[in-house]
Amino acid sequence: MFLALAFALATRIFADDFRPVYHFVPEANWMNEPNGLIKIKSTWHLFYQHNPTANVWGNLNWGHATSSDLVHWTHEPLAITSENGVEAFTGTSYYDADNTSGLGSSTSPPYLAYYTGYFPSNGTQDQRLAFSVDDGVTWTKYHDNPIISAAEESPSDLTGGLETRDPKVFFHETSGKWVMVLAHGGQDKLLFWTSSNAKSWTWKSDLSAGQIEGLPSGITGWEVPDMFELPIQDTNSTTWVLIMTPATGSPAGGNGVVALTGSFDGSTFKPDPVDPSTLWLDYGRDFDGAMSWENVPAVDGRRILASVMNSYGASPPTNTWKGMLSFPRTINLKEIASKRYFLQQPVNEINLVGSSLAIIQNQAIISGQTLLSSIRGTALDIKLAFTIEAGAKLSLAVRKAASEQTIIQYEQTTSSISVDRTTSGNISYDPAAGGVHSATLKPDGSGVIQLRVLVDTCSVEVFGGEGEFVISDLIFPSEASDEVYLEANGGSANLHSVEVRGISLN
Repeated sequence: MFLALAFALATRIFADDFRPVYHFVPEANWMNEPNGLIKIKSTWHLFYQHNPTANVWGNLNWGHATSSDLVHWTHEPLAITSENGVEAFTGTSYYDADNTSGLGSSTSPPYLAYYTGYFPSNGTQDQRLAFSVDDGVTWTKYHDNPIISAAEESPSDLTGGLETRDPKVFFHETSGKWVMVLAHGGQDKLLFWTSSNAKSWTWKSDLSAGQIEGLPSGITGWEVPDMFELPIQDTNSTTWVLIMTPATGSPAGGNGVVALTGSFDGSTFKPDPVDPSTLWLDYGRDFDGAMSWENVPAVDGRRILASVMNSYGASPPTNTWKGMLSFPRTINLKEIASKRYFLQQPVNEINLVGSSLAIIQNQAIISGQTLLSSIRGTALDIKLAFTIEAGAKLSLAVRKAASEQTIIQYEQTTSSISVDRTTSGNISYDPAAGGVHSATLKPDGSGVIQLRVLVDTCSVEVFGGEGEFVISDLIFPSEASDEVYLEANGGSANLHSVEVRGISLN
């Protein structure tokens, strides 16, 4: 009887520990940024920084999960383990289709995983390689690791091997070379290395803040680079995109993800001048260490990003797990009113789960009026398209009950969207856990404002317009806070369409 009661209690605690419905979290313990995102045949692979033995940073391995649809995830055994005094820090994966590494065969080319080896005994770091010849099920560490030692990095590393990490590796078709982008967080620069065999590497160039025209000061602690080509919508052109996660300088404070465009010749990245108003991929507090999936078939054609949603270390009030994956989002590039914007939207696979809870079409909402108050839900996908009178505000409250609510608001006077966490629930765990995060969002050419709001147990992700501005934040409300309302103040709004869907994976 005692054991049964203890098991039931443990199960209840586990179930109620703010676990999201449709965002990935580890089965237990610590997670930070995603690693090695890659699609292998029909399977999406997610690797991530993981401490399997404690709910805090440390003892870092590559955790592993797989999915057929980017929504339902299966936990897999650890992929790259911490052993012999070397932990497995962040990195990326790529398909060696021609077996240039010689680590597979012509009939079974290998998948390569590059990661930083971290020595907790002295804090130094080097770069390492693992490979898989069974479609990503198991990974073997390369026998001649490290592939770039701290000594090899020393001419460009003034920190003595303490701040060189997070290799992004890809094959550059034009030059016929492998390229590695390394972050030097302590020096705010990225290094570019090349290789002909994916194992032996030669330094080629640096990219530092002084080479990026218009980059605001205070963007420091560069980490987690990613690099890829993107087409520019409605043109026949493509451009190279370089993203990274600075530790400081983001609009919401703390970590954030910047995206640069530019040219790349296989050795040197030349960034375009930066427009600070389009620099950041997210204006919330909780979008950190973003990375994209590689090896997505051309017939799919999407570049898909995900990040870790946590910039508070071990502070969030989750007991059985720490750190969750942002919902996967596509990223595109478009010129709007002579500016280039990165457009992000949740992957369409979310439309295949859940059911409709409410639909409103072509209805006015006047000042003081409230709609959607009969809706209940803690895992929702909400779409709004509306026009709004001068001076009016339209507010969407989610995870509401009594004194708790998280408010997503559009204010016509300032043309801005905001997420207000002031009364979102538990905000005592960190000084930055509350407050308001905002971004400018102008109506489209027809005067329509579009919002997409993903709500899960402990998170909100707000996509504005075509996705040119996103705000992602953690929230920790009471379990009973499940109400919704939509309210206008200071004027009316015309609701062209509103749809609320409840998300369930059962």
